Amino acid sequence: MSDPQIITVPGAVDLHVHLREPSTNKAETISSGTKAALLGGFVAICDMPNNPGSPTWTLDRLQAKQKIIEEKAYIPVATYAGSQPESDNIDELEKMAVSAIGLKLYGGTTTGNDKDYSPADFLTILKKWKQVAPNKPIMLHSGKDNLEEFIKLIVANSGQRLHVCHVNSPDDVHIISKYKKHSLPITCGVCPHHLFMASHDVKSRGWFARMKPPLISQDKAEELLEMLASGQIDIVETDHAPHSIESKMATGEENPEGIDNPSHKTCYGVPGLEFALPLLFYQMRQGRLTLERIIDATSTKPAKIIGLKISGRTKVTWQLKDYRINNEKTQTLSGSGWTPYLGMLASGKVKEVTIGGKTLVRGGKITSKYPKVINAGDEI
Repeated sequence: MSDPQIITVPGAVDLHVHLREPSTNKAETISSGTKAALLGGFVAICDMPNNPGSPTWTLDRLQAKQKIIEEKAYIPVATYAGSQPESDNIDELEKMAVSAIGLKLYGGTTTGNDKDYSPADFLTILKKWKQVAPNKPIMLHSGKDNLEEFIKLIVANSGQRLHVCHVNSPDDVHIISKYKKHSLPITCGVCPHHLFMASHDVKSRGWFARMKPPLISQDKAEELLEMLASGQIDIVETDHAPHSIESKMATGEENPEGIDNPSHKTCYGVPGLEFALPLLFYQMRQGRLTLERIIDATSTKPAKIIGLKISGRTKVTWQLKDYRINNEKTQTLSGSGWTPYLGMLASGKVKEVTIGGKTLVRGGKITSKYPKVINAGDEI
């Protein structure tokens, strides 16, 4: 009889990770971040382009990042191209489109961007991407009130594929669902911190709980979990954004009120690769999510969005046992050295990981690496 505590799943794919290399932010590297991802049950991750001090706006920068991945990553990694209205890199988009998994646009304030835009500001960028990469998705960080305008411009008018990142509002999910009903190519994702943390955490944790988009009220977070369970929200993405403890503390001293403008120091985001799946598995064991929905939201649909094929030879074996996240020194794997989920209940430890038939983890210990830059159409 098989142990009921043991499950084997296809392996998770995270479409939204910030590994920060090369960058002025030294809290994480491609090596440390992919190691945390591997032991968190991920078999592939996608790295965002807004590296502080070195955003991936050019082919040279994209290739520099990919070279590090090929040399130091523990698991396969895809890379996004980036472009903003002021980045002046239209000619670079065609060059980057060949090996980028998609295009990331920042329509609202976040790391490296200090304002909300009008969707029309991106018109030239969108036309160029449709020309050079019509089948590769656009990943959108929307602004405060411009989500539906972006959807109309990107999806309804031009038919390009759009993924709305890190939704933090049930209202936004309802807007997206309205366009899904017309079979338009749009998906959305939610982050664990928007499910399991709430706006009141900012009062006690300060900058360790400040992020873009911001945390929401407890009742709305619970509604988002219900929307994930029902499939209204397509996927889970971590938005893994590592900052050192020292950087968070320094920002708290300089800007304790969290004033959001270019003249004040900010430090948005939290790490999350190690605990995303265990937090979801705990909810499953409490009856709030099914295993089928977790697999769909963390593996099947993310892979489909970027055109990645997951073979039967890629799988992760978990031992499901409830525990409390209570020791940052021993349980945190990210280079940042801390977690926003301290004190929360989780379930599951990775026992074995196989990617493309190659065993990378055995008995909970890393035995090998699989450094590879992945692109649409690849199989792992």
